[in-house]
Amino acid sequence: MVTLGLDLGGTKILAAIVDEGRVIDHVRVDTPQTGFVDVVAALAGSARELLGRGHAVAGVGIGSPGPLDRARRKVLFAPNIAGMQDAPLVAELERSLAMRVVLENDANAAGYAEHRYGAAKDLESSVYVTVSTGIGGGLFIGDRVIRGANGLAGEIGHMTMMVGGPMGGDGHAGSLEALAAGRSMARDASYAYGAEMGTRELFDRARAGEQKALGIVDNAALFTGIGLANLVKVFDPEGFVIGGGLAEVGEFYLSRIEAAAARYLEGYPSPVFRTALLGGEAGVIGAAAVAAAELGGA
Repeated sequence: MVTLGLDLGGTKILAAIVDEGRVIDHVRVDTPQTGFVDVVAALAGSARELLGRGHAVAGVGIGSPGPLDRARRKVLFAPNIAGMQDAPLVAELERSLAMRVVLENDANAAGYAEHRYGAAKDLESSVYVTVSTGIGGGLFIGDRVIRGANGLAGEIGHMTMMVGGPMGGDGHAGSLEALAAGRSMARDASYAYGAEMGTRELFDRARAGEQKALGIVDNAALFTGIGLANLVKVFDPEGFVIGGGLAEVGEFYLSRIEAAAARYLEGYPSPVFRTALLGGEAGVIGAAAVAAAELGGA
């Protein structure tokens, strides 16, 4: 089934015509920072540009930052996009495009693409983990996205890992994201070195063998590995797919996460660990795939 995918990000919108995980045509535009009406116009305009090239699609899928209310088909809050509070995104897009629109969380969409067409395509069950500025994820079995009763399944970064730890973005202390995300590592590096430092410089210093930098990297990998080990004991997936900006660091970091997970999985089944394959197209492929799955069963 050919569908149109939309990937709504804080800085860019990617629209694509997708057929069974293959991008046929695409458009990329900047995300407006001038409010909800302009965001909808940019999304709809991107879709219409592709449809105007002669592509026929069964429907539209959109991956959006959340949290979302899928029952009401609204974005409750998107922190990096102006005007996205209790936003009726699906209704406005359907009115503008006169087509069915399916809403999905952006991390779920990217993970679903990796599960169906990317690094986990041979696995029945997988967990996608995006480790970047923040930490998010998604849970998948067969052709299903596991969303939970309130759409919160896969919010890996908000697991509490340390009582009394640093404050997370959700207002709770000691979350995995607050301990091990990219901005958390940059926070620790800036404190340890007494000067502003980003993750790129931190990893450069760690590769060069600086003990202070290595300590920060190893600490973040440890907490991430413990979090994944906990997921094995709850969800028992066949494998993990690691994506996001920190995955691009490669084996230097990913091997540390896997080793930490293995330490806390002694005596338990060992899942496979893989690096995401679909890169920047994962979100739009996944949004289109979720739409195809939902509309195909309609």
